[in-house]
Amino acid sequence: MNVLFSVLSLISAFIEVGTVLLWFRYIKKRPVFLEIDSSNNGIIYPALSVIIPACDEEESIEQAVRQLISQDYPNLEVIVVNDRSTDKTGAVLKKLKVQYPQLKVITIYDLPPNWLGKNHAVYQGVKEATGEWLLFTDADVMFSLGSLKKTLRYALEHTLDHLTIAPDLYYGGVFYRAFLTYLSFAITATVMFTNKVGVGAFNLVKKSVYQEIGGYEAIAMRVADDMSFGELVVNKGYKQDFGLSGKGFIIVKWYDNLFALLKGIKKNQFAHFKYSVVTTLVICLYALLVGVYPFVGIFLGPIWARALCGISVVSLFAVYNYLAKYLNISRSYVVIHPISVLLYIGAILNSMVKTISQGGIEWRGTIYPIKVLKKHI
Repeated sequence: MNVLFSVLSLISAFIEVGTVLLWFRYIKKRPVFLEIDSSNNGIIYPALSVIIPACDEEESIEQAVRQLISQDYPNLEVIVVNDRSTDKTGAVLKKLKVQYPQLKVITIYDLPPNWLGKNHAVYQGVKEATGEWLLFTDADVMFSLGSLKKTLRYALEHTLDHLTIAPDLYYGGVFYRAFLTYLSFAITATVMFTNKVGVGAFNLVKKSVYQEIGGYEAIAMRVADDMSFGELVVNKGYKQDFGLSGKGFIIVKWYDNLFALLKGIKKNQFAHFKYSVVTTLVICLYALLVGVYPFVGIFLGPIWARALCGISVVSLFAVYNYLAKYLNISRSYVVIHPISVLLYIGAILNSMVKTISQGGIEWRGTIYPIKVLKKHI
């Protein structure tokens, strides 16, 4: 058994420490949007259209719209696409339209064939957009004052075609926040290797680039539309950058609690791995080896193998320590790291089993067959 523990510790430490070192090299080159500077600095801001797809968002859409319209951006257009809502979203938008005549509201009653709901809503919103730049966001995302000017200014100064930002996740209990912290690390590590990314809370793109790459028509049946859009931008040869929201810059309340989050992400996880059972299982084994085993291995095997596991845990602590500087999290969440990994593995396997057993993905009351989804990968 000592041989087995030694081999596992060696492989785990090699992968873990290597990934963390590469992660630090990558993350320190990423912009962190913290300070709010509303000055123009001589910049002529281009027209910006913000597009929000909204399906049953009565609880958050009013605050989201008010915060956007209150921005000090000089040439701003806000478009909300009411996508077949069955709650009071339509009534809320009607009230807001009276108060803010400049608000554009598009109502969708039916979903055409070969479209996912959100993707179709964004597509319809773009058709009505007049801005030189487009910002795709969600109905539960809140923007601090000056955030639009700061991000547009950054995109212009760095001659970007696409800028995407991971939002601040500020709420929830200890296990919820620890799980989100692990997700932040895991997603950023994945982006580090692929250099292709999109975040649903903040996808800012030139309208001309959107049109040249085929827009949302090109990803009409892609479940992970935000990541798929980011991949499309890079694959077509355009310049992309990925940043982080500091505390309070761009905020999203993703789900109410950990159980709701785990249930919600089952839609995307199997899709992220191209509906491949082999890929999904390999990812789960990898997560066990580097995310769980080091915390167990410090108690198993010869002393040097335990020491290697200790090094892996310390390297993970360095990640949590760095993230705590910018996000509303605690360094102590590293202790919950293996539990977060196990929960994520459970979510991945649940996503795979559910998708296969029901023959597709159910989202917002619509079932999309897996055979059809695979054709659009």
